[in-house]
Amino acid sequence: MKKFLVVCLCLVISSFAFTPHGNVYSRPREQPRPLYVEDEILIKVKDDAAQFELPEQIAEEILPARGAQVEPITKRQQILPGLIRFKLNGQMTVEEAVQRAKADPRVEYAEPDYLLYANDTQPNDPYFKDMWGLSSVGCLLCQNNQTNPNINATRAWDITTGSSDVVVAVLDTGVDVAHEDLAANIWTNPNEIAGNGLDDDGDGFIDDVNGWNFYDDDKGVFKKASDDSHGTHVAGIIGAEGNNGIGVTGVAWHVRLMSLKFLGGSKGSGSTADAVAGINYAIEQRKRGVNVRVINASWGGGGYSQSLRDAIAAAGQAGILFVCAAGNDGEDVDQTPDYPAAYSKELSNTISVAAIDANDAIASFSNYGHGTVSVAAPGQSIISTLPGNSYGNFSGTSMATPFVSGVAALLWSREPQLTPAEVKQRIVSTAEPTIALASRILSSGRVNAYNALTNAAPQPHRPEIASVSITKKDVTIDGLGFINGSAIIEVNGVPLSSISYDDSYALANGTLTRLSVYLGKKTIRRMFPKGEQETFTIYNPTTGERSAQFKWARY
Repeated sequence: MKKFLVVCLCLVISSFAFTPHGNVYSRPREQPRPLYVEDEILIKVKDDAAQFELPEQIAEEILPARGAQVEPITKRQQILPGLIRFKLNGQMTVEEAVQRAKADPRVEYAEPDYLLYANDTQPNDPYFKDMWGLSSVGCLLCQNNQTNPNINATRAWDITTGSSDVVVAVLDTGVDVAHEDLAANIWTNPNEIAGNGLDDDGDGFIDDVNGWNFYDDDKGVFKKASDDSHGTHVAGIIGAEGNNGIGVTGVAWHVRLMSLKFLGGSKGSGSTADAVAGINYAIEQRKRGVNVRVINASWGGGGYSQSLRDAIAAAGQAGILFVCAAGNDGEDVDQTPDYPAAYSKELSNTISVAAIDANDAIASFSNYGHGTVSVAAPGQSIISTLPGNSYGNFSGTSMATPFVSGVAALLWSREPQLTPAEVKQRIVSTAEPTIALASRILSSGRVNAYNALTNAAPQPHRPEIASVSITKKDVTIDGLGFINGSAIIEVNGVPLSSISYDDSYALANGTLTRLSVYLGKKTIRRMFPKGEQETFTIYNPTTGERSAQFKWARY
């Protein structure tokens, strides 16, 4: 059946049920973006119902509409069978169609076809020739700021520079596969003959030599520079060819980059249906023997989508890690869920990535969240490949995400037996804790490629306080180097008793990033009168270390 084109139109949403939380945007909006594809929904037919009748027929029975079109998301219907894209053709609203479909006992779930957006933020910053995110060597900006906010790539490259056997799928806009610094690392379908107009490998896609364009439903994974800069930039961060005397270097010098274009147009948007189809393509290729280990998803937006979650989970079952951007709203994803980043809390194959700047601070635009954001990586003023053999700087959690995908590719080139859950755990547990990230994301730190390859937990810090929070009844301290079961909170030199040690804030080196104590309303009012400055310190009796003083006042 003919592929549906996505048309981005602004919608007025009247139903709270379809209002997404914390959409990801690349820059401040002048007008609201469309939330989902107009006049289209996704329906998942229950497996037991599909045994007796084709899912397409069931969908047509549920929503009889003149001129409506029905299409399976996966052409071969072996992955997520029964998932249908239903084109309404103006017969009813998206909200009405979803509610009607949900009411049918043969339907497992129904939902809008949410639009997803690229997370790029193109800055006005001066051009950076130094790749500060990889190494501080030669980085003038890092030297001037006396910071070392990189992923320790040069030490990692002493161990491995990657493998051409590892494939990373760039689920994004298109990738300029002819770029001088990418061409050598572009994936080529070994079972497809280019240009013969035949589906040589029988996967349902004709001439899918370097991947597939799900936005236009054709083989052209690169259309034009204005549409496909984002994916090209992301691809270069992951795997621009290294040590070739040209342009930049990726985290993995040697890797294969599969282009799965599902974002396009002037807004850089794409549908959930096409994102799911792209994920399913990567799964199918892995089942056919292609060593796809990572899907890089530098995008977000829309609400909770069961179909997208199911596709990501299916990728994990197939042995694929899903690395996604935390988002660019500067919000706590724990409080305002953002997808697909928020899936990382429940899916063991999903890593969500926050962005840091060259000062080793969380970028002002970056989302965070201790429960839902896994790790941080460089994401501001990152130089990488752009279409037409050019280079430039972009900013965003979109740029942080491929750093982590690149590290995963390095890790799998070294230890191919690891599962996606093990790679996720390795990357999180070996991240380098920083005071700016303490308790704000799961790892409290930035990804460290060398630590990940050597499976080395970061060295414990001396105790350091990042923030103090006092409610009506409790005192909470966030920071680094708090020894589990031993650290003591001191206020004006006086230790507090009954300290609570929260293991959910434990790091792999045995330290905690959060301490708290219950004092009650009367004690809080007495100890912390408004307008008076108090001095906090953390003392570790087992080591004799004490933090620097932290001044705090209640107003």
